[in-house]
Order: sequence, then C-alpha cells, then structure tokens
Amino acid sequence: MKTRMTLKTVFAFLLISAFVVSCAASGTTTNSSAKAEAKQKAYDPAGVWEYSVDTPDGGSSGTLRIMGSPGAYSATLETDQFGTLDVNGVTVQGTNMTGSIEVMGTVAELECQFDGDAMSGAVYLGQDAFPMTGKRVSK
Repeated sequence: MKTRMTLKTVFAFLLISAFVVSCAASGTTTNSSAKAEAKQKAYDPAGVWEYSVDTPDGGSSGTLRIMGSPGAYSATLETDQFGTLDVNGVTVQGTNMTGSIEVMGTVAELECQFDGDAMSGAVYLGQDAFPMTGKRVSK
C-alpha cells in the first residue's frame, strides 16, 4: 500500500513538472525584459529637419523633409544651391536612414543617424565624405 502511494506521488510530481517545463518552453511564462521590448516603439524620423553640410566651399544648408511611416518613408532635400531634390531609395532601420540624391547628373549617398530630435551623418560624393548635422523643427 505504501509503495502504491509513493508511486502515485512520484507520478503526480512528474506530471506537474512536465506541465511546468512545457509552459516554460512554449513561452507562456513572461519575462519583464521581453515585455519592455515589445512596448518600445520604433523610432519615427518623419518631420521637418533643418540641416547643414560642411563642404570645402563653406558648406550648404537647407531642409530635409521626411514623410511616411515605418516601411514606407520618402524624403526631399531642399537645398540653398540646387533647389528641391528627391531622396531616392529611402531606407530606415532603427535610428539610421540612408538614401541617395542626384545633383547635376552625379549621385550622392546620404547617411543619417537620429538621436531624438538631433541628426548627424554624412553626404558621400565619390570618395569624399561631408559631415552633416541637423535638428528636427517639427513633426
């Protein structure tokens, strides 16, 4: 009789242990860092940005307009020298944006890193890199 009771106890313990392990493996238990990650919102660079680019000729400034939403951004660069230029191939990953512009038949690549309402990056023309900074003036 005692052996029978012990076997029932061991069997019940194994059954409960298997249930707990399967719940843990299926992700039904929660992790506070996983909850925090899920609540974090992707960075949205959309808005109007005032920028300046340092060049050997003294620099250039203007307005970068980023429109759209995650996965579907577009942008224009309003320059003081070349008018309004479309930014082609706009890609936003995390807090980084890349794209390209065509200036007088030459393609230049843009790279921007956002930190809240501040921006830094560069314009690449051939092997030359020109530092770019900016700030968001409206969303």
